[in-house]
Amino acid sequence: MIVDADEVVGLAQRLVRVDSCNPPGDEAGVARVLAEAARAAGLEVRADEVAPDRTNVTVRLAGAGEDSRAFVYCGHLDTVTVGSAAWTRDPFGAEIADGMVWGRGAVDMKGGLAAMLSAMIAIKRSGRRLPGDVVLHALAGEEVDCAGARRLLASGGMTGAGWMVVGEPTGMRVVVAHKGCVRLRVVVRGTGAHASRPDLGVNAILNMARVLPELAAVDVSGPPHPLLTAATSTPTVISGGSALNVVPDACAVDFDIRTVPGQHAREPAARFQAVLEEAARRDPAFRATVEVTYDRSPVSTPADDPLVAAVQGAAEEVLRRRPEVGGAAYFTDASVLQPPTGVPTVIFGPGDVSLMHQTDERIGVGELADAARVYAALPFTVW
Repeated sequence: MIVDADEVVGLAQRLVRVDSCNPPGDEAGVARVLAEAARAAGLEVRADEVAPDRTNVTVRLAGAGEDSRAFVYCGHLDTVTVGSAAWTRDPFGAEIADGMVWGRGAVDMKGGLAAMLSAMIAIKRSGRRLPGDVVLHALAGEEVDCAGARRLLASGGMTGAGWMVVGEPTGMRVVVAHKGCVRLRVVVRGTGAHASRPDLGVNAILNMARVLPELAAVDVSGPPHPLLTAATSTPTVISGGSALNVVPDACAVDFDIRTVPGQHAREPAARFQAVLEEAARRDPAFRATVEVTYDRSPVSTPADDPLVAAVQGAAEEVLRRRPEVGGAAYFTDASVLQPPTGVPTVIFGPGDVSLMHQTDERIGVGELADAARVYAALPFTVW
């Protein structure tokens, strides 16, 4: 399968040059660039507006109709924000220097999108027909709320998917499992009063300070997984009080909990609730609630699934080495798409994971081309 390396890199540059930082999202512009490249190559394109200026794009290469299952590539169109630190190069310049494409999203994950679409273009140009369709879902919102993935699932876009490869950066490792994410918000309630008479109120900040060490120490562990580290819990945001001269009547802390396969959001929430109930038994004035504000499931595909061997085989053919199988601490759109469908899923893509979300994000031009070659070989390996 012949992949045009210059074409892959050029497409990655065009995608990086479009600002799709999330928040606010505004993926419509980068979606148009991707769609135009796909249409120019003769691929079928469908755009779906998730919200104003926020668009999903589905690209399809029709197969011979011998198999109703589709081979699915998946990636996201948004990026994190540029941040406040100074960049060495324009974050939207997509400059090539030192053998790298520089810019926000080069690694996470416009490089992966460019490689996946370039693979489909290479298959199309080859004239070879696969038994079933090859599909790319380019989705909005992964960095914040997975809005695009949720829309795709709700609209039936995963119907008929037989295999899924998510092109997030893995350093070309074959990732078969990743953690989920549960976010809990604990709100401690107090009673407001004038700050000159604190005895007339109940200070929610002080009550939170008393219970916070216990909450931070809650055991959130789940079943051990051979490829993932243990579940973690981290308090990340705290807020409380309304004015300098008012006893605060509320204080909230948000916890980011990374779960492992076999865990559900209700489990850490119940453990947090038990701590709050014990605090209320000790102090009748203590009042607090815990709420699940975000829930993304862990993902796991058995290491002996045929898709895993197929990805390893395709990668070995291109890279001249067999990539290792591993897990990831971060989560992807697969957290929305895989658990309810059961589709065998692998995360595999170009880019140094340590450069995700970093100042001076960049990706190797050679790695982009290699990823496209692996992606192009994959459907033939699976079928």
